Amino acid sequence: MRIRAFASRKRFLAIVCAGLAAFICGASNTSGATQSSPLLFSVSATSTRAIVLESVSMRAEPFSLNSEQNFSPSDPRTRITLFCMNLDLLAGEGANSLTADAEDGGHSHYPLKVEYVGQVPDFGGIYMVVLRLNDLMTSNLGDVLVRLNLHGMGSNRVRVGIGQIGGGPADDNPGVGTPAPTTPPPAVTALTIDQYRAQFNNPSFPSDQDLQRFLEQSSWGSKGDGTDPQHNSDFLHLRQIGIQAYLNEQLNTPPLFSDVQSDYPLTPLYPINQPSPCDAVCVRDNYTLYPLQKQFFTNALTQPDQLRQRVAFALHQLIVVSGRDLNNNEASWFAPYLQAIDRNAFGNFRTLLYEITLNPGMGEYLNMRGNSVVNRTNPTPNENYAREIMQLFSIGVDTLNQDGTPVLDAQGNRVPSYDQATITNLARVFTGWDLAPNTVTNINGVNTSVTNYFEPMVPNANTGRYDIAQKTLLTDINHANPLVVQACSNCTNVANTQQYARDSLNLAIDNLFNHPNTGAYLCTQLIHQLVTSNPSPAYVGRCAAAFANNGSGTRGDLKAVINAIFLDPEARGDVKTDPNYGHLREPVLWIAHMLRTFNATSDGVLATNNTGAGSFTVPLAQNLFNPPTVFSYYPADFALPGTNLVGPEFGLLDTSTTYQRANFANTLFLANSGNGIPVSAPNRPTGTQVNYSRYQSLAGNPTQLVDALNAGMMHGTMSQLAKNNIVAAVNSIASSDPAGRTRTAIYLVATSSQYQVER
Repeated sequence: MRIRAFASRKRFLAIVCAGLAAFICGASNTSGATQSSPLLFSVSATSTRAIVLESVSMRAEPFSLNSEQNFSPSDPRTRITLFCMNLDLLAGEGANSLTADAEDGGHSHYPLKVEYVGQVPDFGGIYMVVLRLNDLMTSNLGDVLVRLNLHGMGSNRVRVGIGQIGGGPADDNPGVGTPAPTTPPPAVTALTIDQYRAQFNNPSFPSDQDLQRFLEQSSWGSKGDGTDPQHNSDFLHLRQIGIQAYLNEQLNTPPLFSDVQSDYPLTPLYPINQPSPCDAVCVRDNYTLYPLQKQFFTNALTQPDQLRQRVAFALHQLIVVSGRDLNNNEASWFAPYLQAIDRNAFGNFRTLLYEITLNPGMGEYLNMRGNSVVNRTNPTPNENYAREIMQLFSIGVDTLNQDGTPVLDAQGNRVPSYDQATITNLARVFTGWDLAPNTVTNINGVNTSVTNYFEPMVPNANTGRYDIAQKTLLTDINHANPLVVQACSNCTNVANTQQYARDSLNLAIDNLFNHPNTGAYLCTQLIHQLVTSNPSPAYVGRCAAAFANNGSGTRGDLKAVINAIFLDPEARGDVKTDPNYGHLREPVLWIAHMLRTFNATSDGVLATNNTGAGSFTVPLAQNLFNPPTVFSYYPADFALPGTNLVGPEFGLLDTSTTYQRANFANTLFLANSGNGIPVSAPNRPTGTQVNYSRYQSLAGNPTQLVDALNAGMMHGTMSQLAKNNIVAAVNSIASSDPAGRTRTAIYLVATSSQYQVER
């Protein structure tokens, strides 16, 4: 059946080519920062009905759900072929770079798997795209509108009949079709990914809109310290040196505190129990996360190493420790974990994984600290860290292809990446480790012995805690068969047993680091945090390739991964038209972006729960540095209801938190006569104030005011409908109240869905 299908396709191509001048043609592709949208062909200039055929039989619509002449007896679902132009494919890109979807008359949306894309022979600028109909479609569905997406750019939608012709949703542009032009477009030489990235060595290559989008992705937002968005210091500097030079500069910008290579300071260790005396300030600064939460927002608003901060926060959400489990938020226990993340954010992922494994905060959080074999005849070590380092921190639960898609077995089921036996064996490796010896802190003038949560964990002197038998782990790129950690042959004394523990741990970390899943898994999580929640497999694959080899033969170089994420056609471009593109700004990002946009001054006290301060992030369901579970603040695979889309940050959004977002925007811009968050001594010493004076000067002309906010907050992507509604609301306020007009306009933009979803 497969041979017959391809033979039919070959005959069909001959038919298409013979009559192509009258059937399908177009303009040449474009390259560069301004991307073109794919263009699907319709039958005429006044109809949106697609030029579409059943892929095997070559029959026209309406299409039955199953084809008699199917590709495979095990999958009879119908495939349809559409034709298009303006596909800015990179060299080597194929079907996994494209996504497609259909909408029916009831406004249900169906993902359509793209199974093939290729140039029509002799007409290199024209492409045929084969789509598999969705299993949830019904036999007499009627017309659906089909869209194709590439690199975040959505095509026009064309009408296709399923089971019958007619009905379906209204056309996006009624009566406006996209017929084939009369002159075939020439074939375009596709750029390699290296050639594409090299374009960003030229500062003038990206558009101003793309530069603004880049700052949104790689920082907490462009600092609004200029007379308009294009005169902000961040933007001017980026425009002057270009994206690649800016990335290089950021990757070499040192963190704030050189002694710990972090933006979080060395915090004196305090004992488990509060010393006497320890007043309210002592408790606040040592037995709560107040100083670290305060430092987070101070860093976000004032420190130059913006990229490190964004990447480190993304890694914190991947490799989770929660402060509440460290002596109920003892700052000195939690700070070394943040320092380890900062220190390795631009380093090698293997080093990060190793340091975090031995971080005492992680040891406390996931029970590796003090882990024991218990009984060598029947070992029962704690399996918590072994499970989570695989499930969440390194390889994920499913075996992955290098583009992040799951490997499927013959029955179409996902293949697990590990099993319970693997967890048990890995847990046996993680035995014998405990805190380093106590250290001394001067408290109230007295040298006091304190538990050591600063230095890495060490092998304990109690040899009875160690599992010294053989363990079987996973396959990896260096081991076709599961890695075997051999039993210890000389663990007859403390020193040898401790060395065996060190060697075994290194083998286990290497095994996970070199697992085929690791690059694709890490890239998917970082792309979710920094760019878009639903990246194409091709995008993930290019990032995973950079993880596998940074160009110099090094695996796990996070600098290479970061470059690959930001210098990809799916990340770059002045505007993205795929409606499924982007990600919801989580609370801390939403708050930080608004504060930087309006050049706020702040004491950084925005996320603490201390008396007289109060957290503005907790009502939004994000308790900073206190994620509720090891799965972070929200599930990485949170599915948007009624869709096939992943929207992790939407796991925090419900009726209550939507209201609380509006309430915070009101607090920041409307309440207190527009003077922001007031002082509340001693825990909120200066409060937080925004500066909107540059916008207030435009309040006499609401259209100009909203246009300026559109440019400053949304890089010009506000819809005309939203703009009209905000202008009308501003016009309803007397022109004699320019401050009220300005604050209202800002509030309406900040609470809009179009702003809250970063695209």
